[in-house]
Amino acid sequence: MVSLGMQSLGNQFHIHLLGDHAILIKLSKGLNGGIDRDLLALAAFIKEQKIQGIKDIILAYDNLTLVYDILDFDSNPYLYVNQLVCNFIAEASNHIALNNASRLIEVPVCYDPSLGIDLEAAAKIANCNIEALIQEHTAHIYTVYCLGFLPGFAYMGDVPKKIQLPRHPQPRATVVAGSVGIAGKQTGIYPMDSPGGWQIIGRTPLKIFDTIKLSLFKAGDQVKFNPIDLALFHELNNQENVY
Repeated sequence: MVSLGMQSLGNQFHIHLLGDHAILIKLSKGLNGGIDRDLLALAAFIKEQKIQGIKDIILAYDNLTLVYDILDFDSNPYLYVNQLVCNFIAEASNHIALNNASRLIEVPVCYDPSLGIDLEAAAKIANCNIEALIQEHTAHIYTVYCLGFLPGFAYMGDVPKKIQLPRHPQPRATVVAGSVGIAGKQTGIYPMDSPGGWQIIGRTPLKIFDTIKLSLFKAGDQVKFNPIDLALFHELNNQENVY
């Protein structure tokens, strides 16, 4: 483990090898209110370098994983990444300022009970009516913390405390693509038909994952859910709504 102090930011990065094809960069301060802006800036800095040997950059809450091909490096990848992080620290103030702005993505969602198959039960769990639950869910702007579980599935938070809902004890065999769910502090959208145990409160007509364009979301994005009625949902759903 190597600790690199970021005195101007009050952070530290710890760097660990993950086997022979990946390196983990972790914040020593841990998770504090979602994905860390310093980490987002570091990811953007690494992308800007267009390093041939780095094949993927995976962000998740308080850590960043670099997947690399060792055959593309003339030097030790671990030492190379150490130097890369040192270079970022030396220029950190510039990169934090440039990368502090996030994209705001607005997602239409129909909260009709025919689509939000857990909506009525969820309202009872939250001890409120359906309208109040929808209002709480749509009034908040969520941060994408990471992608996982399925290609394009974005874990977003934090859900307002009064509508935080437990996962189902037994997952469903199939949750329809576009379903919007809540599980604890997080909300998310199923990008494709799949098993799932989240409380489903609505559905979006947007196709949020495509094999060519990949995911609509990336870590650090801000997401706002906008309610639409059932007629508009079907109208949009019949169109080619790939983002």
